[in-house]
Amino acid sequence: MKKLQLLFTSLLLILLLAACGTAEDQNAEPDNTDQETEEETNNIEDESAKENGTQQEENANQNENQIQYTSNNETRTAETANVEEDLYTIQIMEGYELTKEEPGKELLFLQDNDAINMRIEVMPKEEADYDNLVKNTQEMMAAISDYEPFDISEAVKSHPEISNSIAYIATIENDEVVGIVYEKGNLLVRLTVYDQKDYDLKDALIKMGLTIKEK
Repeated sequence: MKKLQLLFTSLLLILLLAACGTAEDQNAEPDNTDQETEEETNNIEDESAKENGTQQEENANQNENQIQYTSNNETRTAETANVEEDLYTIQIMEGYELTKEEPGKELLFLQDNDAINMRIEVMPKEEADYDNLVKNTQEMMAAISDYEPFDISEAVKSHPEISNSIAYIATIENDEVVGIVYEKGNLLVRLTVYDQKDYDLKDALIKMGLTIKEK
């Protein structure tokens, strides 16, 4: 009887040890499911990031060829074309034309009414001083009429490379004159905008003027 109990106990221990060994083998087997899922998720995220980056680049390129401006309380968006001058490039909307007056001075005007225009003066920083150009602009504005500061801060925000800027406006009955000086990279720029209240295109002209870039 004791021998039978001993034999039974021995068999039971063998079975228990075998069961433990099987469980350990199962636990030791690598679980690749989580790893594979993580890799698939990372691949999807990488592809999504690439697609988002491509879309952002396309949007940036598209925005470079568009200008949004306000006229007579309406917000409008216009396609632009890149035009090269001696020192700079500028984005110009359809319906406007750029003509050279003299070296470093151009005139951008509305083709339907050339009284709506903007005189553009661009010079290297080593040839001019920002403060002196601002003072000269104030004198020019005073010669036209009484003037006051004109806020272009929102438009300038779209051009972080502009380090300094100032603007003034003078009104004479239906006519408006805006004088702007700004510093961008190695260039100093002065814009003199001539607008009429019924046209109200000064914002469009200013937005084009701020796209000036050094070549």
